[in-house]
Amino acid sequence: MSDEPTGSHGDWDAVLETNQLYEAELAALRLREAGFDARVIDLSYRQEPVPLVRSLSAVRVLVKAEQAAAARQLLQEPHDLPEDAYNEGT
Repeated sequence: MSDEPTGSHGDWDAVLETNQLYEAELAALRLREAGFDARVIDLSYRQEPVPLVRSLSAVRVLVKAEQAAAARQLLQEPHDLPEDAYNEGT
């Protein structure tokens, strides 16, 4: 047995689970901007019409297992939008 960290997905560990793909993509983008290697895994079941059932709509953000604690901490910190993100008048 190895002393190296192992995550929930081999060498990768889930740092966020949501039911919306866009939320996972935004979180992964924030992690990538901070230097993390982040991946989004969409485990959602898609057959319409399906009500929003958590077990059928899981989207996970993964990072390397050794970076998981730092990634979770980063995602918990508040993050302001840039000033040019606001589009007044529309």
